[in-house]
Amino acid sequence: SGILVSSPPTRADEESGKSDGIFVQDPAGGENSGLYVWSQGQFGSELSVELGDEVTISGKISEYYGWTELVVGDASAITVTGSGTLPTPADLGDGAGADWNAWESVPVTLTGQTIESVNAYNTGTLTAGIGLDDGFVFNDYDCRGAYASLTGIVFYQYEAWSLNNRDEADLGAYTEPAVVETTIHGIRADGVCGPVHVTGVVSTSASFGEEDERTYVFVQDAGGGENSGIVVFNPDAYTAYTSGSVFDVTGSVSNYFGLAEISLYGGGTLTETGNAEPTITTVPTDVTDWTPWQSALIRLDSVTAVNVDEWGTVLTDRGVYIDNLFMDVEAEEGSTWTSVTGPLFYTSYDDVPQFLVEPRSADDLVE
Repeated sequence: SGILVSSPPTRADEESGKSDGIFVQDPAGGENSGLYVWSQGQFGSELSVELGDEVTISGKISEYYGWTELVVGDASAITVTGSGTLPTPADLGDGAGADWNAWESVPVTLTGQTIESVNAYNTGTLTAGIGLDDGFVFNDYDCRGAYASLTGIVFYQYEAWSLNNRDEADLGAYTEPAVVETTIHGIRADGVCGPVHVTGVVSTSASFGEEDERTYVFVQDAGGGENSGIVVFNPDAYTAYTSGSVFDVTGSVSNYFGLAEISLYGGGTLTETGNAEPTITTVPTDVTDWTPWQSALIRLDSVTAVNVDEWGTVLTDRGVYIDNLFMDVEAEEGSTWTSVTGPLFYTSYDDVPQFLVEPRSADDLVE
């Protein structure tokens, strides 16, 4: 009792329209002053609380993988008894050396933060070493973008800490990252992220994605080889391209569950400037780490089928698959090929990574 509501409800579930919880805080503030109130997905329109409301709550304390929660059945467990003044969010400066456990579920402010990386869930990693996440609202930022200040509540989920701003007013001035002139190798091997401009890259296949009205196309640096390939993604329209087109690309580097992309979302461009024969690189037989070869145009010599699944995807003795993105592959256990050629796709289902060679025509399968 006598505690204050320190957040709006967390972002509502798209199907149910209901929220998982709210945050509350001791009026004095400081370390260990915050608590997450988890409704088990039951907070809907019947929950009527505002920031600064004084409340009494009945529930059960639980530790959910290290996150302390007050678990309630529904909004009836919360009674508004008055109003108060929330303490000013704790100023942690640049966050260096912060004990995040002490600030769990507490509103804090960080200053001078750069987005060091962005993962597939659009969670940024801040200079302070903590994530910037969307527990309340979605944010639009890019890798290498910088905030003068950030205010939010500290979450602990999936064994990671994140700062979650409650609204746009919690975000300080944002500086857009500059467009970097680089190569695909610079993106893949050197970790260049955010807005980029690459020139003279060559498509290694026809584009795909027409059914979804989106464009995906494998491109690589002119010389091919390790860390030379990437997928260019246009989420707004489908355009048919062919293998051997030369492009200039302006877009933003993204990571779609392990698949490296240059996304054209937000105004990127893919400009065709000419034609060139894409380079095919033969991968040595002793390769076991396929990550550097992702999206590059490769050839495998002396390949045997180990298994063929119900979708026609062929597991090979090289540890990678032959897939049917561009064509159906007729194979059975024990089938052999003198060589198999295609760009190397990557997917991850249930956290199981798969590398898949995508033959573009019958010429890419030599028996």
